[in-house]
Amino acid sequence: MTLALLAQDNPAVLQSCVFEDTGWVCRYRTEESAVELVPPTVAPRLPYPRSKPEATLTREETRQAKLIRRCADASWMSLCTPGDRKEARELKAAAEASAMLRLRVTTLVADGRCPDAVGAALQGGDLALAREIREFCAVDKATEKTPDPVAEKAAEKK
Repeated sequence: MTLALLAQDNPAVLQSCVFEDTGWVCRYRTEESAVELVPPTVAPRLPYPRSKPEATLTREETRQAKLIRRCADASWMSLCTPGDRKEARELKAAAEASAMLRLRVTTLVADGRCPDAVGAALQGGDLALAREIREFCAVDKATEKTPDPVAEKAAEKK
């Protein structure tokens, strides 16, 4: 877009650039009129790993994620204290164990074994996951179609 403005007979002059909610907005002025260029919006980057997809992370969860990212596998040259490294390794191990438990539980749900999945979540000590799976299975059962006797009779006649 800038090249097209420069190739014109009346080149555009940058008036101002401002960072707004949607990104950078630059205003150019030509002799005839003012032109405003707004770049396409870009979704903001989310912190990784994201443990709560529908809710915002708390300050402590954000601190823990940063600590894991910065100090869990840090070399001796990093600016992490020995206490930070130890805490980061413990938090990383807990996050990996939680991910493995979630994988095991969702695999059981995918196989149609909801009671076993809830039991596995409870045995793993994740009450929130057990509650989530119990709600998911209840909704899944409620959405299943009830048998239609008219449709069954029609199928038998064929």
